[in-house]
Amino acid sequence: MTTTRTSPDLAGPASRTTGGRRRPRGWDLSGVPAAVVVALVFVLPVAILCLRSVTEPTFGLENFTRLLGHSGYRDSIVRTILISAVATFLALLFGYPIAYQMVHGGKWLRTFLTVAIMAPYLTSILLRSFSWLVILGRQGPVNKLVEQFGLEPISMVFTPIAVVVSLSHYLLPLMILPLAATMRSLGDSRTRAATSLGAGPAQAFVRIYLPLTKPGIQAGTVLCFVYGIGAFVIPALLGGSEGSMLGSLIHSAIKQSGDYGLASAAALVLGALVLAIVLIFQRLTGMSTTELAGRSGTAAIRSAKTRRGGGHVLKLAGRAAGVLDRLGVTRSNRLPKVLAAVLGALVLAPQFIVIPISLASTKALVFPPVGYSTRWYTEFFTASWLDPLAVSVRIAFFVTVIAGVLGTLAAMGVVRGTVRRWGTLTSTLMMLPLLFPTVVAAAGFYVEFERIGLVDTELGIVLAHVTLALPFVFSVVSAGLRSLSPVYERAASSLGASRTVQLRRIVLPLIAPSIATAALFAFLTSFDESTVAIFLSGVHVKTLPKRIFEALSLETNPTVAVISVFVMACAAVIWLGYVLFRRLTQTSRSNP
Repeated sequence: MTTTRTSPDLAGPASRTTGGRRRPRGWDLSGVPAAVVVALVFVLPVAILCLRSVTEPTFGLENFTRLLGHSGYRDSIVRTILISAVATFLALLFGYPIAYQMVHGGKWLRTFLTVAIMAPYLTSILLRSFSWLVILGRQGPVNKLVEQFGLEPISMVFTPIAVVVSLSHYLLPLMILPLAATMRSLGDSRTRAATSLGAGPAQAFVRIYLPLTKPGIQAGTVLCFVYGIGAFVIPALLGGSEGSMLGSLIHSAIKQSGDYGLASAAALVLGALVLAIVLIFQRLTGMSTTELAGRSGTAAIRSAKTRRGGGHVLKLAGRAAGVLDRLGVTRSNRLPKVLAAVLGALVLAPQFIVIPISLASTKALVFPPVGYSTRWYTEFFTASWLDPLAVSVRIAFFVTVIAGVLGTLAAMGVVRGTVRRWGTLTSTLMMLPLLFPTVVAAAGFYVEFERIGLVDTELGIVLAHVTLALPFVFSVVSAGLRSLSPVYERAASSLGASRTVQLRRIVLPLIAPSIATAALFAFLTSFDESTVAIFLSGVHVKTLPKRIFEALSLETNPTVAVISVFVMACAAVIWLGYVLFRRLTQTSRSNP
C-alpha cells in the first residue's frame, strides 16, 4: 500500500491508492445531491422543452417552419439580435472610460464610480425599468429638456429606443467588471514607457494600452451580447410591439396562447443563438472560460499579446490619436476624469429619480410631480403589497438554506475531492444554469411544472430558484475553499478527527465569511428574480417581482417608486455596515 500526495487545490488529506488506482474519498460524492437537483430540476425541463419543439402537436419541424416562415416572428429574431448588438456597443462605449478611471483614477473618483456601477446592479431590473419609464415618458425629464429647445416631445416608450437605452444601462456592469479586471492586471508602466520614448498620451493609449485590454473587451462584449439576447423584462415593459424580442414571444406563446410547440421552438432558437455566440467567440479568440469571466489577469495579458488582430483599425486610430496629441488636446488628464464622473452620474441618476415620484400626489408619471403626498407609502403597507413581499421573503429564505447546503457540499466535493472526473462533472452542472438565458429556463420550468402541478406553488418557485442560486453559492464557497490550505484538515485527521468533525470544527468556521457571502447572493438572487417568478406565479402564489410586473404592465402605480426607495435605503445600510465592519476589522488587526 502506497501513499500519494494530491494537489492541495484539489484534495484534502492524502488519499490512499491500491494497485495504482485511487480510492474515492468521502468528499468526492458530496456534490452528488446538488448535481442531482440541477439535473432533475433544470436540465430535464430544458431537455423536455427541446423535445416538445419537434413533437407538439405532431412530430416534425412544423413549429420551426412557423417560427421562421412568419414575417413577424422572423422580425422578432432579427430585432433581438440587433437590439442586443446596439446595447452591447453602447455599454462598451460608455463602460470603457468608467472602467479605466475605476482602475487608474483617484481614490474618491474610484469610490464614486464603484458605487455608481454597483448600486444599479444591486437594484431589481423591474425597478430600473420603472425608472426608465419615467425618464423616457411623455412627461419625463428627457422630453421636458426637448421642449426647452422648442421641439415637439418624442415618443420613446414602447419603441426599440427605450429597450436599447434601458438594456445598455442594465448591461453596463457586465461590461465594466471584465474590463476593470483586465486593466488591474496591466498597470500603467507600459504607457509610461511609451511616453518616455516620445509617444503622446493618446498614441500611447491607442497603440499600447488599448490592445492589451482586448481580452476584457472581448469578454465583456460576449457577456453583454448573450445576456442582451436573453432579455425578457425590459422589452416586455418598455418595448411594446415595436421593440419586442424573443423572450416576449416565448412568454406570450405560453401564457396567452398556450402554444407550447411554438414557445419551445422559440426557446430552442434562443438557446442555440447563445450557444453559437459562445462557441464562435471561443473559437475565434481561443479564450478559455476563466479568461471569459475576466478572472485571470495574466492570461488576459497573454491573450492580448498573442491575438491582437485589428491592425488596420489600430493604425487608423493611432494616426487620429497622433493628431490629437499634436493639437494639445490630450495634455490635460482632467478631461477623461470629468468624462468618467459625468458618465457615472448619468448611470446613477435613474436610481434617484424615483424619490420624487414616490411622493407624487397623482398616478401620472410626471417629472417633476405636480404635487406631493405620502399616499403611495401608505398604499405599500397594505395586503396587496405586503402579502407578495412575505411570499418573496419566505421563498428566498428556503432557497438560501437549500442552495447554501447543496452548494457548499458541491464545492467541498470539487475542491477537496480526489477524482477529477467527479469534480469536472459537478462543476459543469453547477455552472450550467448561467449558460442558458433565464427566459429559456423559465419556459422549461413552466412546461414541465404544469404537468406535475407545481405551477402557481411556492415549492415550484423554490425548486427553480435553487438551481439559479446554486452557481453563485458554488463559485463563492469554492473560492473560499481554494484559499484555505488543507494542512489544517490533515493535522486534524492525523489526530483522529472524522470527516464530520473536520467539517464542523475546522472547515466551516474558516470559510464562514465565504458562506455568508454566498448566502447573501442566494437570498438576493431569489428575492430579486423576476423572469421565473413571472412565469410560475399565478393567482394563489404571487411574489413581489410578479406584483411589480403587474403594476408596471397593467396599471400606472407609483407604489413601485416607494419600493425603489426602500431598496436603495437597505442597500445603503448594507454598504455602510460593510465599510464599518472592514474598518473595525483592520483596526483590530493593527492593534492586537
